[in-house]
Amino acid sequence: MSNMQSVHAASLRQSAHISYLHIKEVDDASLHRRQFYPTKGINAMTLRTKIIAMFTFVVALLLSLNNVLLYSFTPTSSGAGVPYGWTLLLLIPTLLLGYWFVEYLLRPVRSLLNQYDEEINHKNKQIDYYANHDFLTGLPNRILFKEQCRDALQRAKPSNQPAAILFLDLDRFKIVNDMFGHSTGDDLLRAVSKRLQQHTRFGDTVSRIEGDEFALLLDNADGDEAARVAQLLLDELSKPFVLEGNEFYVTPSIGISLFPNDALDEETLVKHADTAMYQAKELGRNHFRFYTKDMNEQMAKRARLEKGLRKALDRDELTVHYQPQIDLSTGEITGMEALLRWHHPELGVVSPADFVPLAEENGMIIPIGEWVLRRACVQNKAWLDAGLPPMRMAVNLSARQFQQNNLVEVVKQVLKDTDLPPSYLDLEITESVAMFNESYVIAKLHDLKNLGIKISIDDFGTGYSSLSYLKKFPIDALKIDRSFVAEVMNDTDDAEIIATIISMARNLKVSVIAEGVENEDQLTYLRNQKCTEAQGYLFSKPMDALELQSLLVRI
Repeated sequence: MSNMQSVHAASLRQSAHISYLHIKEVDDASLHRRQFYPTKGINAMTLRTKIIAMFTFVVALLLSLNNVLLYSFTPTSSGAGVPYGWTLLLLIPTLLLGYWFVEYLLRPVRSLLNQYDEEINHKNKQIDYYANHDFLTGLPNRILFKEQCRDALQRAKPSNQPAAILFLDLDRFKIVNDMFGHSTGDDLLRAVSKRLQQHTRFGDTVSRIEGDEFALLLDNADGDEAARVAQLLLDELSKPFVLEGNEFYVTPSIGISLFPNDALDEETLVKHADTAMYQAKELGRNHFRFYTKDMNEQMAKRARLEKGLRKALDRDELTVHYQPQIDLSTGEITGMEALLRWHHPELGVVSPADFVPLAEENGMIIPIGEWVLRRACVQNKAWLDAGLPPMRMAVNLSARQFQQNNLVEVVKQVLKDTDLPPSYLDLEITESVAMFNESYVIAKLHDLKNLGIKISIDDFGTGYSSLSYLKKFPIDALKIDRSFVAEVMNDTDDAEIIATIISMARNLKVSVIAEGVENEDQLTYLRNQKCTEAQGYLFSKPMDALELQSLLVRI
């Protein structure tokens, strides 16, 4: 072998060796990093290694080609270069080997690009999906719901086929978030969405608009069919939801608008259904209402009330009236209920039924409720100091008040500030609040009872309480809802409900107070059933403090 051939062979070996060492070194480093930073699919370090190796190989290949060409055209000792054919024989295998090696190294690049394309397509589909669906429940969101409504109305217009939109809001859902956290609230929303889908017709659209608001599109549904579906949803959603071993009770308020009667476009129909939903809430929740034109005026009044309510406390527009509670065996006044009144400067006296639900929704019930509690305790202590007979002062707690984390501390502080003996304070919670979450309610009621106060269940009979359920609660009295008393002489079902409640109270060894007693026939029935106490216009209307004090002095 000539000197030139030796140089050429050494150069090839050196280039190949350098390339091998570089590949091994980088691959080792890549392997080390993969052990600590594992990735899915093609490893980025491996790809970088192969690109570096390819670059190194190309450099080595160019050096080899340079040597080949230099060797081919350099005269030998005989004075002539290597023939052209031998040059091609040396060059072609080198180029083919280089092409194969480069192709081999590029395969991961192509694979990675294909993988990136698939991932981008998948991400784009996800973006499109979540742009039109609720992330939490998977239901269509407001955007997709309106598109589906628009398409449905386009199909319905040629034949004037009826359709209905139901707007649904969960009553007192905020209590779940405040009492148990947003995680539990999310679980409840998922359970509600699942139940909605289970109890709607095939082909109906169920969507989550936002928060605790849902909307349903019913194709080919007139007023009767919409009412049937709405009542079914009221019944099904009123049943308990079991989450992590705890029972939660929520009720819906549903507003309904009809195509083509109420509007011809989806925006107006949704707006009207939303308006009707707020009217359903004012009925006392767990109701449905159809949209009517006069509701727009009512909504304007509602907005006016909400604006005024935020200033009512500062303007001293709120007052407390008191309605006596009578012992039916002796005829004596044994207690009184504090009832909130609002004297609006322009609207006059506003009914609590109009503004209390509003205060619950916007959170004003918290400062207003504490103000009522303090005012009632101050007044009862004043009557005691004046030498009047000691009496219980019953104060209503709203659902929002009851879920306050510092409720017990607030009550304790009010009792301390007013110096009212705890035994003369009776806090009333509604049956729906008592049934909200058993373990939470029982614990809070025990904390309140430890202060020495009394606890009553208000509006009893309107929920689903059982004797076994009530036995767990540390209560002192059940209050029969006025709706049963009003028709007790005309409705055998109401009479039977009252008799059952009185019997339950006797078994629980607690008092029972009938609300809304207005005539002697009702009073006679209650006495015959051994009802212990009653209140209503038959005995006295609610009065301000001075009027009631005059009555108490005369007695």
